[in-house]
Amino acid sequence: MVVVGIDIVDIERFTAAARRTPRMLTRLFTPQELEYCRQKGSPYASLAARFAIREAFRKLHPAFVRGLSFHDVSVQNDEHGKPALLLTAAARQKAAAAGISGFAVSLSHSRSQAIAIVIGEGGNPE
Repeated sequence: MVVVGIDIVDIERFTAAARRTPRMLTRLFTPQELEYCRQKGSPYASLAARFAIREAFRKLHPAFVRGLSFHDVSVQNDEHGKPALLLTAAARQKAAAAGISGFAVSLSHSRSQAIAIVIGEGGNPE
């Protein structure tokens, strides 16, 4: 069985919210993600994509809707730029309980929108 979660974020709206409430960024993202994205020419687009991946993860299975913080799910890019999902012990435990054993992710953005997809291997309905 394969489970899928997807989300799209309006970059302009995300940027406005982040500028209006700067501490939002530290509530949503890990220090490593913030450092990575701030090195980009368009940091808010990259951050919006990382927000979208958290929302896509939540949509993957009902077990992920409650009980996890934004920092329980993050993204790390390898030396070639390929993103990978990083889960805390709490998130890994929920995934195991939901029968999901592995994840594949993809992020993308245009000038106006960021999108993320999370595909989980396995999964049992709750």
